Amino acid sequence: MSTLLIFIFLASIFIIGFLGNQFFKKTKISDIVFLILIGFLLGPCLKIIPETGLNLLKEFAPFFGALALIILLFEGGLHLNFYKVIKEFGRGFSFAFLIFVLTSLLITIFLFFVFDFPFFYGLLIGVILAGTCSAVVVPLISKSKANAKTKILLTLESAITDVLCVVGALIILDIIIAKTTTAQVITQTIFGAFAIAAVIGILGAIIWLHILRDFPGTHEYSYLLTLSVLFLLYALTEFAKGNGAFTALVFGIIMGNSKEILRMLRTKEFTIDYTFSKFQAEISLFVKTFFFVYLGLILELTSVTFKVFVIAICIVVLAVLARWVVSKIVIKKEELKYNQKYIMSLHARGLAAAVLATYPLALGIINEYTSIILPLTFLVIIITNISATIWFYKAEKTAIKNQDNSKISSNNNCA
Repeated sequence: MSTLLIFIFLASIFIIGFLGNQFFKKTKISDIVFLILIGFLLGPCLKIIPETGLNLLKEFAPFFGALALIILLFEGGLHLNFYKVIKEFGRGFSFAFLIFVLTSLLITIFLFFVFDFPFFYGLLIGVILAGTCSAVVVPLISKSKANAKTKILLTLESAITDVLCVVGALIILDIIIAKTTTAQVITQTIFGAFAIAAVIGILGAIIWLHILRDFPGTHEYSYLLTLSVLFLLYALTEFAKGNGAFTALVFGIIMGNSKEILRMLRTKEFTIDYTFSKFQAEISLFVKTFFFVYLGLILELTSVTFKVFVIAICIVVLAVLARWVVSKIVIKKEELKYNQKYIMSLHARGLAAAVLATYPLALGIINEYTSIILPLTFLVIIITNISATIWFYKAEKTAIKNQDNSKISSNNNCA
């Protein structure tokens, strides 16, 4: 790739991201499918990005996926209220865990009985595609008309299922390559990943807040220094066999609620400034845009057969069905009445699924079942993002209409 082409590509990414963001603000329609389409046009379709460049980008898939997860979960945490997160965490975890388990099982049973997939390969696909995407959910729900409880629930769900998908996929891959894994080890691995991530995220954020507060020299470069600390904490968590994505969310929550956290610790208060938040918003926009354009760049339509398309459609239907069942169980009837459309609409897959889909081939597990995972995942990502966009748009229209009706009713009562 020529140097000029790289500069043009990077400049285009931010401009496209800005225009897509403005489009979203005006219409409440997600720009993700358009970003994937632009990537597809630049790469596989029009060959503007040469084959050598595409091959290089494919090699960096795990890095790009991890970077996007870190940045977007950190931003999601910055905008969450600490007390409300603590209050809602139990329900958020049960909601996410039940959806993850039911979706995985439905997909596994479907692939096992209908398409004769071996059990563990079906389960691997089920686990990879069982979680929603933080990169999609967080930007949409944070700017929506949904109430605070629903925003926290769906943000937590996307973060928790990211962890469950990553941990679950790695465990199943261990089983497939003939390593012994017991139920006890699986349980310890899942809960250990959460515990390690939470401890490192909380301690790291509190220590860093004290440094920012007590050393004025850090204020001029507070954002880049904080980003550096975030990357170090992510690496430390992964090294300790925890989940770095969840650490990023916890770190963001503590940083975003710095005043309340330090007050709880009975120490001098400190609040991150407006400039910090602006930098984060710009970086998040660039990273989100780049990743979804990148997904379009590495998409290979030749591997998408009719069989893969049928399986993808069925998986999306099963995922939505699991979501509907769990929402009826976990969410109170009164709250569900006003927020079910939001809960059902935000079922899009993305970052974690795309990264995990590359793992089997990277580990050298190459057969007819693993070769189907990557094209299948891309199809599910595209289909769920289109359906989520339409569903979310309708949810926003309904919420705005309900708000207008409430205002009219309130004015009539006052009169």
